[in-house]
Amino acid sequence: MLRLLFVLLLTLGTIAPGARADTTPPKTPRFYAVVFGVVFATSGDVGQLRLLKVVDPRKGNADAPEVAIPEQYVEAVRRMLNSPRYRPSADAVPKDEVYMYFFHDPARPDRADLDPRPRPR
Repeated sequence: MLRLLFVLLLTLGTIAPGARADTTPPKTPRFYAVVFGVVFATSGDVGQLRLLKVVDPRKGNADAPEVAIPEQYVEAVRRMLNSPRYRPSADAVPKDEVYMYFFHDPARPDRADLDPRPRPR
């Protein structure tokens, strides 16, 4: 009986570590802050949109020049700024260039409405 218990424990001890090795935690997305200079037309539409710099928030305020921002992302930012939620009213259109930042996930280049903060469940 003692031998059977020993063999059973030995078998479970060799199987259990292999089962745990297959479970890897999900990869967290890597976000970058992309700073734009925006000039609004008198109608509230985006007149000019300049990409100024890309910042890696994990390194403080360090530039991230190795991150290429695709044109698809810039167009997503333009669409978002032209949406009613972000578009300034006709009497509140800034006359000068304003600076805004948006988060960019290289895995989702067509999304400009990302927020890296965890949401309460």
